[in-house]
Amino acid sequence: MAKWAFSKLEVPAQGNIMDIGCGGGYNVKRLLEASPQATVIGLDLSEESVRKARKINRQEIEKRCRIFKGSVEKLMFQDDQFDLVTAFETVFFWKDVDMAFGNIYRCLKNGGSFAVIHNYGDPKIDWEKKLPCMTRYTAERIASFLSGSGFINVKISKKGNLFCVIGQKA
Repeated sequence: MAKWAFSKLEVPAQGNIMDIGCGGGYNVKRLLEASPQATVIGLDLSEESVRKARKINRQEIEKRCRIFKGSVEKLMFQDDQFDLVTAFETVFFWKDVDMAFGNIYRCLKNGGSFAVIHNYGDPKIDWEKKLPCMTRYTAERIASFLSGSGFINVKISKKGNLFCVIGQKA
């Protein structure tokens, strides 16, 4: 999924990038590799994920990379700070998507992009019953959230059950 998604992203060569819901840090590592002059921030709610992400990216920690424990609903970053924000396999677990997208919009620089990448999963399975903390959205619904939060040039890419929705801050 990440390889396909990265083919859809325009990763800036420099600047500031954030991966929300960074998990074990593998996409942070990919972002560092794709953007040799950028600083990459990883953010995750899980202390265990933060620990793993720091370990995976230990060579770049405190140089070009920082990993924080935190929530997208309470982003601690300044306005107009990021050139790119990614969210791999995490939006389905956010409690308040409208608030989260608004926070991300605030933190993006003008012209910066936000990319939501997900595997919708088997549509025959009721994932919300299996994982009550989850709300599954279609790519079109994510695009609607982005547009409603002020993002422009919203684009949807799909491959099987995978989707990537990208919006840009005006």
